[in-house]
Formats: sequence, C-alpha cells, structure tokens
Amino acid sequence: MREDEYLNKFLNVTVGGLGFLYVLNDAYFRLLVKFYLHKGYSSVNAEKVANSTNIFSIIIILTILLVIFGVLAAISNMVYFMKGNFIFKLFLNCVAMFMPFLYVRNIWFSLYELFFCGIFVYYIWSLKRNTLTNGRHLLSQNHGIK
Repeated sequence: MREDEYLNKFLNVTVGGLGFLYVLNDAYFRLLVKFYLHKGYSSVNAEKVANSTNIFSIIIILTILLVIFGVLAAISNMVYFMKGNFIFKLFLNCVAMFMPFLYVRNIWFSLYELFFCGIFVYYIWSLKRNTLTNGRHLLSQNHGIK
C-alpha cells in the first residue's frame, strides 16, 4: 500500500475520531445540564453553569478541525474514487462535517449522532476486515512460492 493511501485512511479516521469527540462533548454537556436541572437549577442557570466549563470553546475547536480535516479527507477520497467504499467514505465525511452545523437540542439530533457513530464503527470494522483479508492473501501467496 502506498503512503498516500495511508494518508487517505488517516484523514478518514481523523474525521471520524473528531466527530466521535464532538458527540462525546455534546453528550457531556447534555448530561451536565440534566444534572444541574435535577439539582434544582432553572434551565437557563443550568445551561449557564454547564457552559462555565468552557465546553463551547472545545466544541468550536472541534468544529474547525472537523471542517479542515473533512475537506482534506473528501478531496483525498475524490482522488481515490476507484478504491472500495468511495461513496461510503464520502458520506462519512459529509455526515461528520455537517454535524456541528445541524445542531438542535432534540431527539432527532441525538439519533443523527448515533447514526454517525454507527457509520464510523462500520468504517473502522471494514478497515480491520480489509487488513485481515489482505494479510491472508499475502500469507497464501507466500506459501505458494515454496
């Protein structure tokens, strides 16, 4: 495998990882707000106190990184459109990049985040499956040489 193909995989995994971190930060913020609501704070005060942890600055940084790496990964996927799962990898990048911009505090966005996590887990699984398949193929070639 060539170095630039490794870069393509690295970019896709980076976008997925950043998206996963975004989902974790969002879940942390929501749980923090629910915790303060349970403690008796009003919804405005609960969000204000939860925001005092500077979680929005982390989310803004994650958003910027998601867009930068997402665009790079999309361009890289366009270069390798003949490789397997081209549409799937492009879809993974688009879902991750649009996540911060589609944010709404309701159940549909939570389902969107779960959908993204499922896509990312499937991508990681397919990378592992392809690595194992390529390893078996190389092993069978080496046994044939004897």
